[in-house]
Amino acid sequence: MRFLEVLNELAVNIGIGQLQPDETGSVTLLFDSKHEITFMPDADGEAVFFQCEVGDASMLGYEGYKTLLEASFSQTDGAAFSIHPAFQKVVLWKRYGEFTSLNAFEKTINDFLGQVVVWKQRLQSGDFRMEETEDSLPPNMPSFTSNFIQV
Repeated sequence: MRFLEVLNELAVNIGIGQLQPDETGSVTLLFDSKHEITFMPDADGEAVFFQCEVGDASMLGYEGYKTLLEASFSQTDGAAFSIHPAFQKVVLWKRYGEFTSLNAFEKTINDFLGQVVVWKQRLQSGDFRMEETEDSLPPNMPSFTSNFIQV
């Protein structure tokens, strides 16, 4: 199932109708009135990149950048961080392969939103040091339902 097809199926199911991608093929949705996720297809449209700003990079020093780089490998469930050079924002992003169903797509969005929430909180609080315990991953990632989606 191509990502735009499943994204439109989700949009129709929650009552916001068909989505129109921008000139790059991307679609941006607002979740819970505060988490703006951009969905960008890869070249063949079978995979999609999710991305969301999670914090202000201008506040990070060497240790902050080092922590985010280390977290990209161990605390993000396969997502990674980048820095938007023009806006100095920390962006969390992840590439997902083909989706087989609407349920799988919703779960993927919920999992990514869980990471977004955790990292926004950690970066806003300034406490994003690496923990050296097994508990370093958030034990219960927040769960979101499609009722929070707004265009």
